[in-house]
Amino acid sequence: MTRKLSLVYVVQDCAKALKRSLLSAAKVADEIIVVDGGSRDDTIATAKSFGARVIENPWQGFAAQRQFAVDAAKYDWVLMLDADEVLRPEGAVAVSELLRGEPNAAAYFLDRCSYFHGRRIRHGDWGKDRVLRLFDRRSGSYDLSDVVHESWKCTGSIGNLGVLALEHYSYQDYQQLLQKMQRYAQLNAEKVAARGRRVNAHEPMFHGVAAFFRAYVFRLGFLDGVDGAAIAWTTALGSFMKYAIAYEMQREQP
Repeated sequence: MTRKLSLVYVVQDCAKALKRSLLSAAKVADEIIVVDGGSRDDTIATAKSFGARVIENPWQGFAAQRQFAVDAAKYDWVLMLDADEVLRPEGAVAVSELLRGEPNAAAYFLDRCSYFHGRRIRHGDWGKDRVLRLFDRRSGSYDLSDVVHESWKCTGSIGNLGVLALEHYSYQDYQQLLQKMQRYAQLNAEKVAARGRRVNAHEPMFHGVAAFFRAYVFRLGFLDGVDGAAIAWTTALGSFMKYAIAYEMQREQP
């Protein structure tokens, strides 16, 4: 029995990227759900041109918006993609074959490679990546307390699709890399503060230095040239600022 699949996106102001993603993935889906947080460009028109059911929903946060989209899907099996992700041909074949058979897990990791400035990043923190994006929605949910780096929390077994399934085109340039670093540092700091964790004065520097050496030296980020260095330095700065902002928030409390 072939299981039907809902292809689901959470988007905002990403018409060009969404078109590229839909061109790669629409053929594997029995329905396409696009939840839009308030786009001002052609994102909604682009989604509708692929036959997607578009639902406009004011931004609720990463995890809450994804859960809203999953709940809106018609079918139990869901492939959750970001607009800046492309489903590779071998990934599309693997998804279709899995759902034509008998899945032996309730959710599946998809191996993903990242591109920056038009070339694949093979080392550092971006070198080896996988995301839990294909799942039976009856087997879990998104944790609404995750304000950043949200992921599907599966109550069943988890497998791996077994092929390099996704390409990730997250950043256009160094400026965007820095802007997203700032945003995520703030969100991560709020997450640390929400847990009530005490941050020592030395932690920002420790975590920043450790993050740089992990990405640039131990994971061979230097082999990706100037882009590898930019990624490592930005990751390190993001880690430093995460704990520095959390420490600042802690000091401002009565």
